[in-house]
Amino acid sequence: MSAMRAIRQVVLCAFLVVPPVVVCFGCGSGQDERASVEHLRFDVVDSLLGPAYEIKTAGKRLNLPLGFAPVPDSVLAALKTQLTSSIGPQGGIEMVGCFLDTLHAAGMLVSVVDGYTLSSDTVGFFGRYRQSLCGAYGGDQVREGEYWVKQIYVKNFLITDSVNVRFQLLCLSAESDAVELIYFAPRDLYPKVIKRFESSIGSLQLINREGVE
Repeated sequence: MSAMRAIRQVVLCAFLVVPPVVVCFGCGSGQDERASVEHLRFDVVDSLLGPAYEIKTAGKRLNLPLGFAPVPDSVLAALKTQLTSSIGPQGGIEMVGCFLDTLHAAGMLVSVVDGYTLSSDTVGFFGRYRQSLCGAYGGDQVREGEYWVKQIYVKNFLITDSVNVRFQLLCLSAESDAVELIYFAPRDLYPKVIKRFESSIGSLQLINREGVE
């Protein structure tokens, strides 16, 4: 598969995996419920990881899955413009990175949720987010879970259909902006990249001005 063909396929898929979500802030964060959420340890395989990627505005870092590379800046800019014109502003969710694996036609999108932390209205936001996913894909296609990766609380949505498998993660911490991570791959190639996805998720960590916390 040529690089340009893979880019077109991943960009097309991006329109299908980013539903419009309205961000509202308020009380009712659900902190008591999170206290009992499991701290999940992913089997992080270093050989399945690519370079580290810092989301500096959100104080977080993770490694890309092996074989994933950033799209050209011009493609990222065009994608952001097309998404905004097609589905409107994301209500505070801004895409900051798009990476792809041309061999497996898989992709990874990174967005920052401006001003949204663990003390925000997680109950209301997660409810609206799930509702938007169910509206886009159907409720029977969406499964959800939650866990901690180090000091980062993750709400995970798994969406499957006859064509693609998608992980959509909302990653929240105490003092820095939330991050939305979306991993996706064609269903028939998903088994070849799932361990890379898991290793990438398991590498997620907080950073500060001096480096990793």
